[in-house]
Amino acid sequence: MKRLFSLLEKKTPGIFGVKWHWIFMIFLFSCSNSDDYTRELAIQSFPDRTEDFSLWQLEPFFQEVQMGYIIRTDDGKVVVVDGGGAFAAPYLESYLKQLGGTVHTWIITHGHTDHVNALLEILAANTIHIERLLHAPPDSFWVIEHEQIAANTFSRYLNTVQTSSIPLLVPQKEAVYELGKGVQIEIISTTMPDITWNAINNSSLVFKISSKSKSILFLGDMGPLGGKKIMEITAPEKLRADYVQMAHHGQEGVDKEFYRLVGAKYALWPTPEWLWNNRADQKGYDTGNHKTLSVRRWMEELRINKNYVSGLEGTVQID
Repeated sequence: MKRLFSLLEKKTPGIFGVKWHWIFMIFLFSCSNSDDYTRELAIQSFPDRTEDFSLWQLEPFFQEVQMGYIIRTDDGKVVVVDGGGAFAAPYLESYLKQLGGTVHTWIITHGHTDHVNALLEILAANTIHIERLLHAPPDSFWVIEHEQIAANTFSRYLNTVQTSSIPLLVPQKEAVYELGKGVQIEIISTTMPDITWNAINNSSLVFKISSKSKSILFLGDMGPLGGKKIMEITAPEKLRADYVQMAHHGQEGVDKEFYRLVGAKYALWPTPEWLWNNRADQKGYDTGNHKTLSVRRWMEELRINKNYVSGLEGTVQID
Protein backbone atom coordinates (compact mmCIF):
# COMPACT_ATOMS: atom_id res chain seq x y z
CA MET A 1 0.00 0.00 0.00
CA LYS A 2 2.87 2.37 0.73
CA ARG A 3 4.11 1.94 -2.81
CA LEU A 4 0.65 2.38 -4.25
CA PHE A 5 0.35 5.83 -2.72
CA SER A 6 3.63 6.78 -4.31
CA LEU A 7 1.57 7.21 -7.48
CA LEU A 8 1.00 10.68 -6.07
CA GLU A 9 4.48 11.49 -7.40
CA LYS A 10 2.85 13.14 -10.40
CA LYS A 11 1.88 16.51 -8.93
CA THR A 12 -0.13 19.55 -9.89
CA PRO A 13 0.69 22.94 -8.34
CA GLY A 14 -0.34 23.09 -4.72
CA ILE A 15 -1.64 19.55 -4.21
CA PHE A 16 -0.46 16.01 -4.68
CA GLY A 17 -1.86 15.06 -8.05
CA VAL A 18 -3.20 11.60 -8.76
CA LYS A 19 -4.01 9.55 -11.83
CA TRP A 20 -7.75 9.34 -11.34
CA HIS A 21 -8.14 5.86 -12.80
CA TRP A 22 -6.20 4.56 -9.78
CA ILE A 23 -8.71 5.85 -7.23
CA PHE A 24 -11.01 2.84 -7.49
CA MET A 25 -8.08 0.43 -7.09
CA ILE A 26 -6.85 2.34 -4.04
CA PHE A 27 -10.34 2.26 -2.54
CA LEU A 28 -10.67 -1.49 -3.02
CA PHE A 29 -7.22 -2.19 -1.62
CA SER A 30 -7.86 0.04 1.39
CA CYS A 31 -11.19 -1.60 2.18
CA SER A 32 -9.58 -5.01 2.07
CA ASN A 33 -7.12 -3.84 4.70
CA SER A 34 -9.64 -2.03 6.88
CA ASP A 35 -8.66 -4.00 9.99
CA ASP A 36 -4.97 -3.10 9.77
CA TYR A 37 -5.38 -0.22 12.23
CA THR A 38 -6.87 -0.11 15.69
CA ARG A 39 -10.01 1.94 16.23
CA GLU A 40 -9.01 2.66 19.80
CA LEU A 41 -7.06 5.83 20.45
CA ALA A 42 -3.84 5.02 22.27
CA ILE A 43 -4.08 7.18 25.38
CA GLN A 44 -0.94 7.02 27.51
CA SER A 45 -2.61 8.77 30.44
CA PHE A 46 -3.85 12.23 31.16
CA PRO A 47 -1.33 14.13 33.29
CA ASP A 48 -2.43 15.49 36.65
CA ARG A 49 -2.49 19.15 35.66
CA THR A 50 -4.80 22.03 34.70
CA GLU A 51 -4.97 24.62 31.93
CA ASP A 52 -3.02 22.57 29.41
CA PHE A 53 -3.67 20.03 26.64
CA SER A 54 -2.71 16.70 25.12
CA LEU A 55 -2.26 16.32 21.37
CA TRP A 56 -2.43 13.27 19.11
CA GLN A 57 -0.83 13.31 15.69
CA LEU A 58 -2.78 10.77 13.65
CA GLU A 59 -1.04 8.16 11.56
CA PRO A 60 -1.40 8.31 7.76
CA PHE A 61 -3.87 5.44 7.39
CA PHE A 62 -2.75 3.17 4.52
CA GLN A 63 0.20 5.56 4.04
CA GLU A 64 -2.11 8.14 2.49
CA VAL A 65 -0.91 11.74 2.34
CA GLN A 66 -3.16 13.44 4.86
CA MET A 67 -3.16 15.55 8.03
CA GLY A 68 -5.12 15.04 11.22
CA TYR A 69 -4.70 16.09 14.85
CA ILE A 70 -6.83 15.69 17.97
CA ILE A 71 -6.42 17.91 21.02
CA ARG A 72 -7.97 17.35 24.43
CA THR A 73 -7.72 20.18 26.94
CA ASP A 74 -7.42 19.41 30.63
CA ASP A 75 -11.00 20.56 31.19
CA GLY A 76 -12.25 18.01 28.66
CA LYS A 77 -12.68 20.10 25.50
CA VAL A 78 -11.94 18.22 22.27
CA VAL A 79 -10.47 19.97 19.24
CA VAL A 80 -9.76 18.52 15.80
CA VAL A 81 -7.36 20.06 13.29
CA ASP A 82 -8.36 18.97 9.76
CA GLY A 83 -8.80 15.23 10.42
CA GLY A 84 -7.39 13.72 7.24
CA GLY A 85 -8.83 12.11 4.14
CA ALA A 86 -11.78 9.78 3.71
CA PHE A 87 -9.76 6.69 4.75
CA ALA A 88 -9.15 8.29 8.15
CA ALA A 89 -12.84 8.90 8.84
CA PRO A 90 -13.86 5.61 10.55
CA TYR A 91 -10.82 5.67 12.81
CA LEU A 92 -11.19 9.33 13.65
CA GLU A 93 -14.89 8.81 14.36
CA SER A 94 -14.07 5.96 16.74
CA TYR A 95 -11.41 8.03 18.53
CA LEU A 96 -13.83 10.91 18.98
CA LYS A 97 -16.48 8.61 20.41
CA GLN A 98 -13.86 7.32 22.84
CA LEU A 99 -13.29 10.92 23.94
CA GLY A 100 -16.99 11.50 24.51
CA GLY A 101 -18.49 11.97 21.03
CA THR A 102 -18.36 15.78 20.97
CA VAL A 103 -15.92 18.03 19.14
CA HIS A 104 -16.02 21.45 20.73
CA THR A 105 -13.98 23.11 17.94
CA TRP A 106 -13.14 21.63 14.53
CA ILE A 107 -10.47 23.64 12.72
CA ILE A 108 -9.94 23.37 8.97
CA THR A 109 -6.72 24.74 7.49
CA HIS A 110 -7.80 24.56 3.83
CA GLY A 111 -10.15 22.77 1.48
CA HIS A 112 -8.12 19.95 -0.07
CA THR A 113 -9.33 16.35 0.12
CA ASP A 114 -6.53 15.11 2.40
CA HIS A 115 -7.56 17.69 4.99
CA VAL A 116 -11.38 17.85 4.78
CA ASN A 117 -12.74 14.52 3.56
CA ALA A 118 -12.71 12.89 7.01
CA LEU A 119 -14.93 15.72 8.24
CA LEU A 120 -17.30 15.31 5.31
CA GLU A 121 -17.61 11.57 5.95
CA ILE A 122 -18.27 12.15 9.66
CA LEU A 123 -20.87 14.80 8.86
CA ALA A 124 -22.62 12.34 6.55
CA ALA A 125 -22.62 9.67 9.27
CA ASN A 126 -24.06 12.19 11.77
CA THR A 127 -22.65 10.34 14.79
CA ILE A 128 -20.37 13.05 16.21
CA HIS A 129 -21.66 16.29 17.70
CA ILE A 130 -19.66 19.31 16.51
CA GLU A 131 -20.18 22.53 18.44
CA ARG A 132 -18.40 24.88 16.03
CA LEU A 133 -16.31 24.85 12.88
CA LEU A 134 -13.48 27.34 12.60
CA HIS A 135 -12.30 28.02 9.06
CA ALA A 136 -11.45 30.90 6.72
CA PRO A 137 -12.21 29.68 3.19
CA PRO A 138 -11.24 31.75 0.15
CA ASP A 139 -13.87 32.94 -2.29
CA SER A 140 -15.32 30.16 -4.47
CA PHE A 141 -14.94 32.13 -7.71
CA TRP A 142 -11.31 32.81 -6.83
CA VAL A 143 -10.76 29.07 -6.42
CA ILE A 144 -12.40 28.34 -9.78
CA GLU A 145 -10.15 30.92 -11.44
CA HIS A 146 -6.88 29.96 -9.82
CA GLU A 147 -7.16 26.25 -8.93
CA GLN A 148 -9.78 24.72 -11.17
CA ILE A 149 -8.61 21.17 -10.43
CA ALA A 150 -9.69 21.52 -6.80
CA ALA A 151 -12.86 23.53 -7.41
CA ASN A 152 -15.32 20.61 -7.20
CA THR A 153 -13.89 19.32 -3.92
CA PHE A 154 -13.78 22.81 -2.48
CA SER A 155 -17.37 23.50 -3.53
CA ARG A 156 -18.54 20.21 -2.02
CA TYR A 157 -16.80 21.05 1.23
CA LEU A 158 -18.32 24.53 1.43
CA ASN A 159 -21.80 23.36 0.51
CA THR A 160 -21.68 20.57 3.08
CA VAL A 161 -20.57 22.70 6.00
CA GLN A 162 -22.81 25.65 5.08
CA THR A 163 -25.90 23.46 4.93
CA SER A 164 -25.03 21.61 8.12
CA SER A 165 -26.27 22.74 11.52
CA ILE A 166 -22.73 23.48 12.74
CA PRO A 167 -22.11 27.09 13.81
CA LEU A 168 -19.38 28.49 11.58
CA LEU A 169 -16.70 30.80 12.93
CA VAL A 170 -14.68 32.66 10.29
CA PRO A 171 -11.62 33.95 12.16
CA GLN A 172 -9.90 37.26 11.60
CA LYS A 173 -6.13 37.78 11.56
CA GLU A 174 -4.70 38.29 15.05
CA ALA A 175 -7.94 37.16 16.70
CA VAL A 176 -7.62 35.00 19.82
CA TYR A 177 -10.22 32.40 20.81
CA GLU A 178 -10.46 30.10 23.81
CA LEU A 179 -10.37 26.37 23.09
CA GLY A 180 -10.46 25.28 26.73
CA LYS A 181 -9.47 26.65 30.11
CA GLY A 182 -5.95 28.01 29.75
CA VAL A 183 -5.71 26.97 26.07
CA GLN A 184 -6.10 29.47 23.28
CA ILE A 185 -5.76 29.74 19.52
CA GLU A 186 -4.21 32.83 17.96
CA ILE A 187 -4.81 33.44 14.26
CA ILE A 188 -1.63 34.31 12.36
CA SER A 189 -2.88 34.30 8.74
CA THR A 190 -6.12 33.59 6.91
CA THR A 191 -6.57 33.83 3.14
CA MET A 192 -4.04 35.29 0.69
CA PRO A 193 -6.01 36.17 -2.46
CA ASP A 194 -3.04 38.01 -3.98
CA ILE A 195 -1.05 34.75 -4.17
CA THR A 196 -2.56 32.80 -7.04
CA TRP A 197 0.10 30.13 -7.59
CA ASN A 198 -0.38 27.08 -5.37
CA ALA A 199 -3.49 29.02 -4.51
CA ILE A 200 -5.43 27.07 -1.87
CA ASN A 201 -2.29 25.89 -0.07
CA ASN A 202 -1.00 29.44 0.23
CA SER A 203 -4.34 30.43 1.72
CA SER A 204 -4.01 27.84 4.49
CA LEU A 205 -5.15 29.02 7.89
CA VAL A 206 -2.04 29.55 10.03
CA PHE A 207 -2.49 29.66 13.78
CA LYS A 208 -0.80 28.99 17.10
CA ILE A 209 -2.33 26.95 19.92
CA SER A 210 -0.84 27.78 23.30
CA SER A 211 -1.08 26.87 26.97
CA LYS A 212 1.02 27.81 29.97
CA SER A 213 3.56 25.09 29.13
CA LYS A 214 3.76 24.79 25.34
CA SER A 215 2.81 26.24 21.97
CA ILE A 216 2.25 24.64 18.55
CA LEU A 217 2.33 26.54 15.26
CA PHE A 218 0.10 24.95 12.61
CA LEU A 219 0.90 25.78 8.98
CA GLY A 220 -1.45 23.53 7.00
CA ASP A 221 -0.04 23.28 3.48
CA MET A 222 1.39 26.80 3.39
CA GLY A 223 3.83 27.26 0.52
CA PRO A 224 7.03 29.31 0.20
CA LEU A 225 5.30 32.40 -1.22
CA GLY A 226 2.77 32.49 1.59
CA GLY A 227 5.47 31.84 4.16
CA LYS A 228 7.52 34.80 2.93
CA LYS A 229 4.51 37.08 3.07
CA ILE A 230 3.72 35.98 6.62
CA MET A 231 7.28 36.79 7.68
CA GLU A 232 6.99 40.25 6.10
CA ILE A 233 3.78 41.24 7.89
CA THR A 234 3.99 39.34 11.19
CA ALA A 235 5.97 40.23 14.29
CA PRO A 236 8.62 37.51 14.80
CA GLU A 237 7.49 36.74 18.35
CA LYS A 238 4.05 35.81 17.02
CA LEU A 239 5.60 32.94 15.04
CA ARG A 240 7.84 31.49 17.73
CA ALA A 241 6.62 28.17 19.08
CA ASP A 242 7.84 25.03 20.83
CA TYR A 243 6.36 22.75 18.16
CA VAL A 244 5.85 23.39 14.45
CA GLN A 245 3.64 21.39 12.09
CA MET A 246 5.68 20.91 8.95
CA ALA A 247 4.07 22.75 6.06
CA HIS A 248 2.70 20.73 3.13
CA HIS A 249 3.63 17.41 4.77
CA GLY A 250 7.26 18.50 5.01
CA GLN A 251 7.98 19.18 1.35
CA GLU A 252 7.57 22.26 -0.84
CA GLY A 253 6.14 24.19 2.08
CA VAL A 254 7.62 27.26 3.77
CA ASP A 255 11.36 27.79 3.46
CA LYS A 256 14.20 27.24 5.89
CA GLU A 257 14.25 30.86 7.06
CA PHE A 258 10.64 30.56 8.16
CA TYR A 259 11.45 27.52 10.30
CA ARG A 260 14.51 29.34 11.68
CA LEU A 261 12.27 32.21 12.75
CA VAL A 262 9.82 29.84 14.46
CA GLY A 263 12.69 28.36 16.47
CA ALA A 264 10.77 25.19 17.36
CA LYS A 265 12.32 22.43 19.43
CA TYR A 266 10.04 19.75 17.97
CA ALA A 267 8.68 19.14 14.48
CA LEU A 268 5.35 17.49 13.69
CA TRP A 269 5.42 15.70 10.34
CA PRO A 270 2.01 14.59 8.93
CA THR A 271 3.99 12.53 6.47
CA PRO A 272 3.75 8.91 5.26
CA GLU A 273 6.91 6.81 5.29
CA TRP A 274 7.36 6.80 1.51
CA LEU A 275 7.27 10.60 1.42
CA TRP A 276 9.55 10.93 4.46
CA ASN A 277 12.15 8.87 2.57
CA ASN A 278 11.27 10.33 -0.86
CA ARG A 279 10.62 6.95 -2.39
CA ALA A 280 9.12 6.68 -5.85
CA ASP A 281 6.71 3.83 -6.56
CA GLN A 282 8.42 0.43 -6.14
CA LYS A 283 11.79 2.12 -5.79
CA GLY A 284 14.20 2.87 -2.98
CA TYR A 285 15.35 5.70 -0.79
CA ASP A 286 15.47 9.16 -2.44
CA THR A 287 14.18 8.02 -5.82
CA GLY A 288 11.19 10.38 -5.88
CA ASN A 289 10.92 14.00 -6.90
CA HIS A 290 9.80 15.47 -3.57
CA LYS A 291 11.93 17.75 -1.41
CA THR A 292 11.44 16.02 1.92
CA LEU A 293 15.10 15.09 2.39
CA SER A 294 16.18 18.70 1.89
CA VAL A 295 13.69 19.82 4.53
CA ARG A 296 14.92 17.08 6.87
CA ARG A 297 18.44 18.48 6.49
CA TRP A 298 17.13 21.96 7.31
CA MET A 299 15.70 20.73 10.57
CA GLU A 300 18.95 18.99 11.47
CA GLU A 301 20.84 22.21 10.78
CA LEU A 302 18.34 24.12 12.92
CA ARG A 303 19.01 21.62 15.71
CA ILE A 304 15.49 20.32 16.11
CA ASN A 305 15.28 18.09 19.19
CA LYS A 306 12.86 15.54 17.76
CA ASN A 307 10.89 14.85 14.60
CA TYR A 308 7.48 13.26 15.20
CA VAL A 309 6.80 11.50 11.89
CA SER A 310 3.30 10.07 11.53
CA GLY A 311 4.35 7.51 8.90
CA LEU A 312 7.05 6.08 11.16
CA GLU A 313 5.54 6.30 14.64
CA GLY A 314 1.84 6.00 13.93
CA THR A 315 -0.60 7.86 16.15
CA VAL A 316 1.28 9.38 19.08
CA GLN A 317 0.24 11.37 22.14
CA ILE A 318 2.24 14.49 22.93
CA ASP A 319 1.93 16.24 26.28
